[in-house]
Amino acid sequence: MSGPAAPGILSVATREVVWIWRDRVALLLVLAIPLFAFFILTATFSNAVVRNLHVDVVDLDHSDTSLRFIQTIDAAPSVAVARRSSDLDGAMHSIRSGAAIAAVFIPQNFERDIRAAKRPQIVIFYNKQYFSPGNIASGGLQAAIGAAAAALPKQAGGAGGYRPGPLVTEQYVLTNPALNYVQFLLRAILPTVLHVLTAIAGGYAVGSEFSSRSMREWLDAAGGSPLTALVGKLAPYFGIFILMMVLGLGIIHGLNQIPFRGDAILMGASACLLLIAYLSLGALLQLLVRNLPLGLSLTGIICSPAFGFAGVGFPALAMNGFARVWGDILPLRWYVQILFDQAARGVPAHDSVKPFMALAALALAYFLLSWLRLTRIARGPDRVPKAVASPPPLARVGIGGAFAAEYKRVLGDSAVFGLIVLAPLIYGVFYPQPYLGQLVRKIPVAVVDDDSTNLSRTLIQMLDADEATQVVARPNTLEAAQAALARREVFGIVGIPEGTQRDVLKGVGARLPIYVDSAYFLLYNRTLQGITEATATVSADVAGGSARPDGSLFRAALVRSSPVEVLNQPLFNPTGGYASYIVPAPLSSSCSRRC
Repeated sequence: MSGPAAPGILSVATREVVWIWRDRVALLLVLAIPLFAFFILTATFSNAVVRNLHVDVVDLDHSDTSLRFIQTIDAAPSVAVARRSSDLDGAMHSIRSGAAIAAVFIPQNFERDIRAAKRPQIVIFYNKQYFSPGNIASGGLQAAIGAAAAALPKQAGGAGGYRPGPLVTEQYVLTNPALNYVQFLLRAILPTVLHVLTAIAGGYAVGSEFSSRSMREWLDAAGGSPLTALVGKLAPYFGIFILMMVLGLGIIHGLNQIPFRGDAILMGASACLLLIAYLSLGALLQLLVRNLPLGLSLTGIICSPAFGFAGVGFPALAMNGFARVWGDILPLRWYVQILFDQAARGVPAHDSVKPFMALAALALAYFLLSWLRLTRIARGPDRVPKAVASPPPLARVGIGGAFAAEYKRVLGDSAVFGLIVLAPLIYGVFYPQPYLGQLVRKIPVAVVDDDSTNLSRTLIQMLDADEATQVVARPNTLEAAQAALARREVFGIVGIPEGTQRDVLKGVGARLPIYVDSAYFLLYNRTLQGITEATATVSADVAGGSARPDGSLFRAALVRSSPVEVLNQPLFNPTGGYASYIVPAPLSSSCSRRC
């Protein structure tokens, strides 16, 4: 008959596994909740690409031309004409009720004004409060209307006289050309869920030693070594969550067949460091406060908003100073960068060295701090403060007495007070910090100018003047620009081929290749918007020549370039502020979780 196991890592790990199996909360944390979360998230993103967003069309013209425009809109992949309201009041009701995400208004005399070269205006109203679907619907409607306008028959006499050629942008979408939400969002959300559960599980395992278990037995199983005790306790959780990481990869790359483009060894090492970091962080907070409920509250405050600081939804380059610094001390921020660079963008491994070193440094720092704190506690574990039973409160009659007794209990218990009172206040101040910039401005782009003419210089100046973009690099070759894109020095590339000005002056359309990284959707949309706006402005100026912008010659040039004007009108969040979109719902759900 074998005796008790010798003290060491194996003894501590065995003790922890037995406890996990017997403790229902621990089983929920390490098995039930991760699997349930993975199932729900996978089902939520089963339709990975947004299609057939409902649109309401108000057609006051009822002509053959307006009907062709409506048919073109309905044929667009991202939108579908679901309603045909008779006026704008009905269309606005559709948007407010959620029956439609956008509305298209076609005015009276639309066909007649096109034939008269009056450039009639089509108005797109879209719900900007729903950021992503609103932007997708707006982009799909603009593309469909532009295609319908280009298919209009040429007006008689329109070919006479000289007119310069247009600047035509050729978009090359890098990384995620289909704008697949599994590749963008689910890939980031799964490890985010795991990092929260990892930190809570590590904290719960250590904090239970101060409440329902014995600190002395833990250290005795480790032979009195704090390092052995810490490693042995966290090792089972590390093994379980590594398997969960593998399951997450299977969901992304197996079930959804998303390609993996980077270095698998580097990605695996990064996942290990992420788990070590958050297991250590959860343990550190418990060792600092030695109070299980309070320690778990602190863990939740730190980990719950971490996704916002990671720069997935709102990019880090648009955050304020505090958000950037706080994000830099969160391991999730560096892991997500490695994840996107390696799994999605496929950049060379040496371009991920900096975030990998930052992640390794944080994992080492949190583990060392936990070890040092446990070492100090191990010198006198019997002096760990024990909860002192308070005398039973005097019975009070009535609702007022019950309220008074409950408030006294909440204010007297630091853990309950922190969870119910302090945590919502801190979270309410803390969570919005990454999004206070509201808009993404001055996204760095590179320009490869092989033309070196007045036209190319004007285009570069317009790109630099646009609110959304800023020209920070002028490489000589496309290869150099792509290398800068891999290093995150730029997020878009504009190519100006040799002979661009010559082709424009000859009346031939000059094609400009545009390379935009779609790994991060908001950065992609804003970069593409800035480049498109700058190109359209320069093209309109060239078409107008020396004519005044408010003159008839300039308007005639606009009619020749596009016989229909499209006005985009965002609703409910007209400035496109990201904080106005993302902050209200999580704050409400945070309060509901504590009720």
